[in-house]
Amino acid sequence: MAPAVRGTTRVYGILGDPVAHSLSPAMQNAAFMAAGIDAIYVPFPVAAKGLAATIAGLYTAGIAGLNVTVPHKEAAAALAVTLRPRARACGAANTLIRTARGFVGDNTDGAGLLAALAERRFDPRGRNVLLIGAGGSARSVAYAFAKAGSASLIVANRTPTRATELVRTLPHPRAMAMGLDVLANAAFLASLDLIVNCTSTGLGTGALPRVRFAHTPRNLLCCDLVYGAKPSRFLREARGAGRRTMDGSGMLLHQGALAFTLWTGKPAPLAVMRRALQHALPRR
Repeated sequence: MAPAVRGTTRVYGILGDPVAHSLSPAMQNAAFMAAGIDAIYVPFPVAAKGLAATIAGLYTAGIAGLNVTVPHKEAAAALAVTLRPRARACGAANTLIRTARGFVGDNTDGAGLLAALAERRFDPRGRNVLLIGAGGSARSVAYAFAKAGSASLIVANRTPTRATELVRTLPHPRAMAMGLDVLANAAFLASLDLIVNCTSTGLGTGALPRVRFAHTPRNLLCCDLVYGAKPSRFLREARGAGRRTMDGSGMLLHQGALAFTLWTGKPAPLAVMRRALQHALPRR
């Protein structure tokens, strides 16, 4: 069923470029209906140059809350009137909460990924984790792993200075920044428990160097934050090497549930959101 829209209906949405692929509208609209909340959630495509004006305009128009996706998470944090601790710590916001003073920024990405990993019975405590990428998604995920007690946390990025800047913000004594050449380092790869691709290459925005999966442990878990009809090349190659894989749909579910609660003050109807997401996911 489609949500009814009235003059009293509160409007939420998601900002991104691209954003047409997002399954958040299906998931959040199902959640609002299940919770009996008079609200609707819509996508707002916006280019980087128009982000500041869009956020200001949407606040003026009475928009009740927003999600933010690539490539705007760091910029959204800078545009918020204030940041909650998670967003301040990682310098990126994926959730904007309406207040009397303006939009407050928070970040549910890292907590969402940890919840998705828990469903796969993966505990990051004492594990060696490699993150590929140093953008807004990587920032929130890196902070979450640092707080969760990973044994080592490596951020690899095409531009090593970006990785270094990120690592300097992390509360982790064994966080390190590296270039993408580490993806071919056999000795390093053999020590890993988890690799997370935090780049947007799965959306067709470039390609990563190939990971030498033959040098990784057989029980390695490989995660890509992107989701869609087809697994990314990163996940296809990991699967082809017999490594465990997961896409970003679990993280999408849990970060969305956390955002729902931040906006409404109500527990998220997680089972309803999961079914809506599964129904909306393209057939594979």
